[in-house]
Amino acid sequence: MRAFWLSLSLLALLSACGEPYEPYPRPYGFHRIELPQSRSYARFETESCPFSFEYPDYGHLSRANADSCWADLAFPRYDLKWHITYRSQSQSGKTRSMHYEEYRRLIYKHSKKATQIKESPLSVSAGTGTLFEIYGNVGTPAQVFLADSSGEHVFMMSCYLQTALKNDSLQPVIQYMKEEMNHMLETFRWE
Repeated sequence: MRAFWLSLSLLALLSACGEPYEPYPRPYGFHRIELPQSRSYARFETESCPFSFEYPDYGHLSRANADSCWADLAFPRYDLKWHITYRSQSQSGKTRSMHYEEYRRLIYKHSKKATQIKESPLSVSAGTGTLFEIYGNVGTPAQVFLADSSGEHVFMMSCYLQTALKNDSLQPVIQYMKEEMNHMLETFRWE
């Protein structure tokens, strides 16, 4: 019995000496983003489309129809997609400037959420166009409009983020994808 009281009093003494539990705030956690260390590319070439280009080989290319020049290039690791559109003047009946204004109007619909829309002229071996960089918490941080010198062929590409994360957290991915987009434009050729 004496051992019982001794252990009970020792337990009471130890619990009385402890500090009260006070939780402390934990730091915020962020998503880990791992970008590829090396760059390798695959070539998009098909008989039904009058253009070709190199794209990152870790992207998954899908087309709605085998004879369609509209495609999606998905990057599931980053929850991101490039939507690729092609139009020709002879099929659409619209001029290069009409296509450009239509595309520009769609881009400026993002001005409600965008903090800035920056238009940069493009001049690559395949033709001329505009790179639209959209800043702020928007779903499409970059879009491209490219036309050949004759104005017959028009190529448009939009980069879509398919995630609810804020763009400041995704900035490394956005910057990396802009670099990949620049490589695609440098290797773009009209066939």
